[in-house]
Amino acid sequence: MKRNITAVVFDYGNVLVKINRLKICKSFAKHSPITPEEICSKIFGTDIEIDSETGKYDSKEHFNRIKERICAREDWTYEDFYKEFKDGFDRNPDGEEALKYASKKARVFILSNTSPIHAQWLMEHRDLSSIPELFIFSFQVGFMKPDRRIWQVMCRLGNVHPEECIYVDDVSQYCEVAEEMGFNVINYDYNGMKLKNELSKLL
Repeated sequence: MKRNITAVVFDYGNVLVKINRLKICKSFAKHSPITPEEICSKIFGTDIEIDSETGKYDSKEHFNRIKERICAREDWTYEDFYKEFKDGFDRNPDGEEALKYASKKARVFILSNTSPIHAQWLMEHRDLSSIPELFIFSFQVGFMKPDRRIWQVMCRLGNVHPEECIYVDDVSQYCEVAEEMGFNVINYDYNGMKLKNELSKLL
């Protein structure tokens, strides 16, 4: 049975855009004596990523901390870093199709653990960024999933209740928290799911 859904809330990374962390680290390794795998372990899931995605510093300071952490050469520039970081992003046609479909049926929001660079990539693609009416980025609100406050901020700013929303995320832990809060949840797998079809069952 169809539910009374008024909003669809999309995660960003690996839902609307595929983020290839190893590809990013392979680019960074050109400037560092350590391996791409070691670089990934020193950046992702560490204080560097968390501080960036909770807004403790801007993209240039993010670069400076990564440069120091991976012992990069002095001639590595922020401009190179920025390009190499964004080269690890690939559009996800399935997620984009679902976003456009949802926008015809309900309000559309984005809620994501996101750094300024992630957000800028999205804003540069106006065919995507012009669709959502509300963006909740962790670096702007100061806390990140699975902290419930990020969903609470979204509900307050969007003037919605969890039970009125479908929340889409590729991370099962975040989906579990959202479901506990009362959201209708789709745990997305971009390798084996047609997201538009899953949304059509609820919209």
